Amino acid sequence: MQNGTIQIYSIFNSIDGEINQHGQGTFSTFIRFAGCNLKCKWCDTKYAQDNMSGTRWTVDEIVEQVEKIGCKKVTITGGEPLMQKDDFIMLTQQLWHKGCTVTVETNGSYDLKAYGALSWVVDYKLPSSGMMDKMNLKAFNPLGANDFIKFVIASKEDFEVAVFQAEQFSHRTRAKILFSPHLKTVKPADLIRRMKNRALFDYRVNLQLHKLVDIGEAK
Repeated sequence: MQNGTIQIYSIFNSIDGEINQHGQGTFSTFIRFAGCNLKCKWCDTKYAQDNMSGTRWTVDEIVEQVEKIGCKKVTITGGEPLMQKDDFIMLTQQLWHKGCTVTVETNGSYDLKAYGALSWVVDYKLPSSGMMDKMNLKAFNPLGANDFIKFVIASKEDFEVAVFQAEQFSHRTRAKILFSPHLKTVKPADLIRRMKNRALFDYRVNLQLHKLVDIGEAK
């Protein structure tokens, strides 16, 4: 048994409202890590940015809670999970041994090498976030066909930067491209029209279903 500890904001079961290796709308056990190294202007989980938010869990306790919930599709999110790298690795190894499939949502600032059989959803921060200069372009290179690069688009400038950067990634990675409208500033229909007009037919529109149906986060 492993005894590493991780600062966790919450563990809960809900629908996976964003696209990942399982599609969209499937049930998942969420493990939300506390703490983030970025401060995006439009962050929708600011409550989990503080390194000391939530409580300290051992890896064994987290795995036991996942087993108690009973849903072996696991989404690790944050905050930023890779801030707690060593115990993150310990946790994902334990979950794998328990038969779980694991998707990790991360912010594009950390190296993604040497993590084993995980599926990644990696944000590329655009100008509206205020964090584009923090992106680690080398981090995106290892992504494969089971991974995703997500662009959260909050303005016309964001859209143009996303189109350019997605094209660059298409030459370096096999990851699928997600365009996600920031719902407070961009109407999904407007984003879809822009994508259609630019013939971005290989990219996916990523709507946050968990917000559209407003089921909240069970803590």
